[in-house]
Amino acid sequence: MRHENEDNIFAALAREEEAAQPDDPADLAPEDWISVALFWALAAIVFLQFFTRYILNSSLSWTEEIAQYMLMVLTFTGSAMAARRGTHIAVEFLLDKLPLGARRLMRALVAVFTTSFFAISILLCWQVAQAMQFQPMIALEQPLSLIYYGILLGLVLTTLRTVSHGIARWQAGEPDAPADPSLGGVKL
Repeated sequence: MRHENEDNIFAALAREEEAAQPDDPADLAPEDWISVALFWALAAIVFLQFFTRYILNSSLSWTEEIAQYMLMVLTFTGSAMAARRGTHIAVEFLLDKLPLGARRLMRALVAVFTTSFFAISILLCWQVAQAMQFQPMIALEQPLSLIYYGILLGLVLTTLRTVSHGIARWQAGEPDAPADPSLGGVKL
């Protein structure tokens, strides 16, 4: 009897805690869905490659090449995800030691610099995609520019998200104390 009573108490406490802290709606954007789709397609292709090579002992010729290309595009769509959340890897040790006003100004300059870098990358990627229009992939008879257009999409999203995050951070102002680095960019 005592055991059932303890289970009821724990169940009641769990329900009370859930009611006090409802789940936030998922913060998902188009780049999240694109990245998830690419990730699972990549996983399926890599599994297919493993299965045909090691189980059937007859590898499909296109799986390795397509997996490499998908990983390239996934990298840049994932970059847009990180830019939207403000979780790109950064060394902030020196910024955190600056006074509040200087720290805010330096973060704005970093945002301008990174936005400029991504904008230049867009231009260069566009030029490469144009140059690769008539270069076919090795295993498939498709133009290699398709891959670079996927990378270009990721770079455009990354640039837009970097601008958006920089503006939002400027408008929010700089906190009095720097964020706890042990959280690793996670916002609790």
